[in-house]
Amino acid sequence: MKRNAVIAQSGGPTSVINASLLGAIEVLMKSEKIDKVYGAKMGILGVLREELVDITAQDPKELKLLYETPSAGVIGSCRYKIRSEEDMERIVEVFKAHNVGYFLYCGGEDSMDTANKVAKLAKERGLDLVAVGIPKTIDNDLGGELQEDGTFAICDHDPGYGSVARNTAMNVLEANEENKASYTSDPVLVIGVMGRKIGFIPASARLADPKREMPLLIILPEALPSDNDGRENLEFITEKVNEKLKEFGRCIVIIGEGVNVGDLGVLKDSFGHAQFSAAERTVEQIVANYLNGLDRKDELGRAKSRLVVRGIARYEKPGTRQRREIAYVSEVDRKEAYEVGAHAAKLALNDEGGYMATIIRTPGDEYSVEYGKVPLEVVANSSRKFPKEWIDPSKVDVTDDFVKWAMPLIGGDLPRFARFKDVFAPKLCPEYVPTGYR
Repeated sequence: MKRNAVIAQSGGPTSVINASLLGAIEVLMKSEKIDKVYGAKMGILGVLREELVDITAQDPKELKLLYETPSAGVIGSCRYKIRSEEDMERIVEVFKAHNVGYFLYCGGEDSMDTANKVAKLAKERGLDLVAVGIPKTIDNDLGGELQEDGTFAICDHDPGYGSVARNTAMNVLEANEENKASYTSDPVLVIGVMGRKIGFIPASARLADPKREMPLLIILPEALPSDNDGRENLEFITEKVNEKLKEFGRCIVIIGEGVNVGDLGVLKDSFGHAQFSAAERTVEQIVANYLNGLDRKDELGRAKSRLVVRGIARYEKPGTRQRREIAYVSEVDRKEAYEVGAHAAKLALNDEGGYMATIIRTPGDEYSVEYGKVPLEVVANSSRKFPKEWIDPSKVDVTDDFVKWAMPLIGGDLPRFARFKDVFAPKLCPEYVPTGYR
């Protein structure tokens, strides 16, 4: 007898999440085991509310467009944590009512925990349900630790990370052009990037400048001197900024949103994760204010800058656009997102429930991957850290080993911008210092 399948998404979206959705849908819809494929509207909430979108009833042209569509707005996502037996029983009730035999959940470690719990309860309640996870997270924190061969155990990298890494690198390239143009008035630009407490996203700024020609500082949450003293970290960052200013006259600072620079006044979701985009203060704002000396104004209310050159530090936060923009999508990331979604569906159809589909990198100089599986309980509620081996001794950069690992994920070369040589006309007039600089 044919059974139905439900696909749901959880947590923050990515620019390639719908490619995983499409990969799974196409495999399921071709199977003789499947009658209907449903999409749970707004993630697991759609199951609880019995809001199941009939994907098999959609126009095939709309399905194909999933590959080109960013974010998770087509069927929706949520940050709802299952906390009660009542919710769990409701999920099983809905699945039984709709003859659901296959459940695919796309998300991070918390989503894998939910999928694992649903699978176990379904078995206890006599429901023949195959539950499989599809990895998704821009933070790249879903998987195991760094291995000696330069790849990661369990899941080498997560769909969504390659595109946000490309987005970050492109922003740094463009920011460098602006900083070169305006450094006589605002020599420092502080850019806050996503990633919570893990440094993979800020680290990707180095992909914009692998030859290390820019005055670039990369501040990872894992790399600063103090875990508890935000003031000590601000002083350390200021020292490093001024070193760059003495050398180049300007500086670009990429800083992870979870770096400890003091109390940010953050809100948290139902899983306890900090929502930095909704905080009272942001790390880039605090750093720029500290560099500008807003905390030590003189008696006339004028800031006393900590910069060793004239001008101010500006700050910007690209925000959630980093994880949704289709313009900077990595084609490698998008292809792998599709393939891992398809692989998850194949696992389900082979009755290999209780697993998450994984991306395994083949060791060696040529970049290639295979698709595997890992028990859901291994990745449920677990996250990896940015490798200490990849943090530069300066504490404000990453190593070439990170660049080697990450560069293939961003899907091809970044653009090269024009560069002029400083070939000046001969000076024919006396030296002159502008009056404002005297």
